[in-house]
Amino acid sequence: MLSIYLTDVRKQVQFKNYPGEHPVKFILNFKKIFPSVMELILPVLPDDENLEEMTWESTNKDFEIFKLLLSGWGVVELRLSAIAQFKNKNFADQLVKKSQQQRKQWSQKNQKLSNIELDYLLLHHIHTLIDAELVELGEKFYLPTLRDLWKSYVTQNVLTAQI
Repeated sequence: MLSIYLTDVRKQVQFKNYPGEHPVKFILNFKKIFPSVMELILPVLPDDENLEEMTWESTNKDFEIFKLLLSGWGVVELRLSAIAQFKNKNFADQLVKKSQQQRKQWSQKNQKLSNIELDYLLLHHIHTLIDAELVELGEKFYLPTLRDLWKSYVTQNVLTAQI
């Protein structure tokens, strides 16, 4: 469980909705996918440095973005498993690798983009590739849903990946 203190509303929340059992390992692995995670929730080491009792700090808005990234990745994993059934696992993995490369290119070309914006663009790109594959099966496009979920958190240009 993540014990998170929301600094702007001065409220402690308990967050359990993440895969795995060890929260620190989860966060460290999740930041490999979305580097902005370490900006959204900050670790607070206890005085005795016991990682089992680590707490976290965030703002309400940053915590909402963290939850969006987490649920967004869950949707990606579900859709990638469909692609793996339709094509194969290696093909699905390549979609993620292509998107990670694209994120890196955006980062280099547009240094004004924040990590949060780049993480959104990663999700956007992955769903673009998945939508292109699953449309053959009659699956609905997911991008309109993704944009609707994120419209309060990123600019219109980033929302539509026009950078």
